[in-house]
Amino acid sequence: MLKKTIITLLATLIVSSAFGQDLLRNNYKRNKFVYTGAERVEVASSPALQLKLNRVTYPDGGALYTLRIDFESASAWKMPKNASIVFNLANGKSVMLKNASDEPNKVAPKGIKKAGKTVFLNYGLYYMEQSDLDKLLSGVTDLDATRRMSADGHVKVSFKNNEFSKALAAAYDAVSAAKATNITVGSDLETVDDYSDNRTARTVTKKIGQAVSLSLSYLYSAEGNSESYDLNLKVDADVIPGGSAVTFTTPAGSVIRLAQEKDLPKGEIVCYPDIDQLKSLMRGVGKISFETSAGERFVVVPAAEFAKVLTTLYSALQPVTIL
Repeated sequence: MLKKTIITLLATLIVSSAFGQDLLRNNYKRNKFVYTGAERVEVASSPALQLKLNRVTYPDGGALYTLRIDFESASAWKMPKNASIVFNLANGKSVMLKNASDEPNKVAPKGIKKAGKTVFLNYGLYYMEQSDLDKLLSGVTDLDATRRMSADGHVKVSFKNNEFSKALAAAYDAVSAAKATNITVGSDLETVDDYSDNRTARTVTKKIGQAVSLSLSYLYSAEGNSESYDLNLKVDADVIPGGSAVTFTTPAGSVIRLAQEKDLPKGEIVCYPDIDQLKSLMRGVGKISFETSAGERFVVVPAAEFAKVLTTLYSALQPVTIL
C-alpha cells in the first residue's frame, strides 16, 4: 500500500551540518494558530545531538518556540518532566529551560544501528520565548542537561566552534523566512495506524481541476529511523505500466521525473518522491506526462490549485509525523 521501507543510515536522513537543503518542514494554520517548523538539524558534537525548532504563532501575533533536542546515547532513557537544561553562553551568562514533555519517545524506540552499534535518541522538549532563543543564537559554549534526578544523571556537551548555535541558526532562518501561509489544516487526514513502532498515515483524496485526483501517504520506519511519502494520483487514462516514467512539468518548464512504482488498475499512479522532490511539486505543476498501454499521454493541471492541494495534504500529515 505504501512506499517500501528503506533502511537508510541516520546520517542521510538528518540535514547535514552544511545545511544545504530546504530546511522548512511545515507552515500551516490550525484553529487560528500558525505552526511553522524546520527539518531536524544535526549538531556536530560529541555526543551527537539533533535539534528541531518549531514556532507557534498566536492569533494576536505573539509567538512561542519549541526546541526538541535528541541526545544520542548507548542506552534508552526518559527525560523527567521539568528536568532542567542549562546553556552556558559565550558572554559568560546562561539560560535555563525545563523539559515540558512526559510522552513516550516514538523516534526509533528500539534504537538504530550506527557504525555497527545500537544507539538511542533520547530527548528533551523545551519552550522558549524569543528572548531566550536570541540568547542561544548569540553563542553557546556548552550545555548541561539533567536526564535523571541524581548527581551523576547529567549529559554535558561542549561546543568548541559554536556548533550548537550554528545549527540552531540554520533552523531559525528557515522558520523566520517562511511566508504568511494560506494553508489551513482541517479534516483531510483519513487514517493513522501504528504497528511495531512504525507509523502509516493517509490523507483523503482531492480533485484538482477536471483531470486529476490526488492523495498523499506517509510511512515512518523505526528500524531505519526514516520517513517517506507516496504520491497517489488518479487520471482519466488507460493502464500506466509499473516502471514507466511519470513526468511533472512546472509552468516555468522545469521537470521532475518519477516512476510508476506499481502495476495498478486503469488510470492509477503511485510515485515515491523524496522530500526535496515533494517540496518542489508543492510549488506547482502545470502538466503531468505518463506512458500508458495506449501510448504516451499527458494531462494539463491548474498549477496554483495543484500546489495548494498538495501542500494542504502534506500539511495535514505533519501533526502525526514522527521526525
